[in-house]
Amino acid sequence: MAAEEFDADVLIVGAGPVGLALATELTMRGHTVSVIERNDRTGVQPRAKTTNIRTMTHMRRWGLAAEMRKRSPLSPDFPRDVIFRTGLFDAPIYTFHDAFCATPRTYEAFPEHAEFIPQYVVESVLADHVAAEPLADLTFSRELIDFEQDAEGVSARVRDLKSGEEKRLRSRFLVGADGGRSIVRESLGIAMNGTRDLVFCATLILRIPGLNDDPDLRRALFHWIIDPEAASFIGPMDRGDLWYWSKVADPDVTTADLLDCARRAIGRDYPIEIVTRDDWIVHSLIADHYREGRVFLAGDACHLHSPFGGHGMNQGIGDAVDLGWKLSASLRGWGSEGLLDSYTIERQQAHRAIVDSATENVASLSDHFADPDLSRTGPVGEAARARTAEAIERLKTPEFQSAGLVLGIRYTHSPALTEEPGSDRPLEVSRYIASARPGHLAPHAWIDDRTSLYDRFSTGFTLLRLAETHEGAEAALADAARREGIPLTIAGVDLPGLRQLYEANYALIRPDQHVGWRGDVLPTPEILLAIMTGRAGETVRRTA
Repeated sequence: MAAEEFDADVLIVGAGPVGLALATELTMRGHTVSVIERNDRTGVQPRAKTTNIRTMTHMRRWGLAAEMRKRSPLSPDFPRDVIFRTGLFDAPIYTFHDAFCATPRTYEAFPEHAEFIPQYVVESVLADHVAAEPLADLTFSRELIDFEQDAEGVSARVRDLKSGEEKRLRSRFLVGADGGRSIVRESLGIAMNGTRDLVFCATLILRIPGLNDDPDLRRALFHWIIDPEAASFIGPMDRGDLWYWSKVADPDVTTADLLDCARRAIGRDYPIEIVTRDDWIVHSLIADHYREGRVFLAGDACHLHSPFGGHGMNQGIGDAVDLGWKLSASLRGWGSEGLLDSYTIERQQAHRAIVDSATENVASLSDHFADPDLSRTGPVGEAARARTAEAIERLKTPEFQSAGLVLGIRYTHSPALTEEPGSDRPLEVSRYIASARPGHLAPHAWIDDRTSLYDRFSTGFTLLRLAETHEGAEAALADAARREGIPLTIAGVDLPGLRQLYEANYALIRPDQHVGWRGDVLPTPEILLAIMTGRAGETVRRTA
């Protein structure tokens, strides 16, 4: 019997950053994808504005970091600051410098600084990349009607919203990257658990000619306005005169009232044009599970949380990276069911940590710090400003200085990595300490001024050799991986201090740059193959 023909290896529902990132991961590994999106993606809502250090590292892997920098609206000398003040032109009460590690400079702990860039620009960079990929079919104004799966694949009905024409698409897997109101998740009947309706916010996108050029304006990524009558957030959104302005509000607040509040926050009489209004609600929700057979969820389709901290889009792209290499392994025939199950096991751990932190961030917004005494002169005003500055530093540092959370998320109890004895170091949101324990992100180092250790990692597995070792054992592992069809590169790196950083002669680096195993002596190939294929269990121990 002839092999069944598929329209694509993977059908991706949703062409936001998550779906496009997944398409990038899969096509990079030689798989065909069909990406459908019901919208035309031409909105101007800011949504995510921070592309964090992990996402920019993925952009580096994909060869897109330079294009992201090119399209960023900020010049290199723009201060990556967050300023708390009573009005846009009032004296700062507290300032976070180098927020999100976004200042253009070299950092030791990671290869790419964060970038401040509207989500629709990130989508554009990824969409251009995917559209140019021969293995990808990217179409807009197409919606998923329904789907059914069987032992071999998924059959989906798709409608063209312009012509009304319906089409059947057959794929090996289907991924719902279709947002918080995911049709894919609803079709699977997967519940979202947590807390709904934490905060209602309203955002105005404003065109304010001349404001950027005001000589009295101290530039910053975000200005937190803590005036009791105008508690809000404002900042530049894109090139030119576009600004975003947001505040916690009642759902029935009028746009006119919002504009009056925005004018008070600005404090100077500039002409203002409302480009659009975007209302949004903060939830803290995580799906029960992210997989049903051959159908998976990613991004907002399986986790929703406060945007304060800038984790939403970035976590979704992290989902795409994790899922991408595991789907590829299954498509290539060497990934087990356990490897596919590890997607939920691992990413739920990351999402719980992010939801906890983001929920704490939303507990203290602009109105939390608003105090009438802040605008007073003399001892009363000075005491209020000092008291408020202390509270801002204590409560908001985890929001704007979160490298410990972004880089320190680790996986445990997964069939795609080994377990080491002993307790792990607690995760600290604002303090990152590199660790090569399995499940952690591989510690970073610079090989020279331009070459990151990460640049030596392959798109498959990388066996990192950090000391003189037994070549016969390496050859045996390479042969075993080759027989199974598992992509494995052996990279010897002689860099002072690196062996001490990893605390081992060897480290097995997964395709997502997390450590799967480390040890001083290679175990039998079967042990490492079990980790790579997702059959490790919890009994594989570090080889002494």
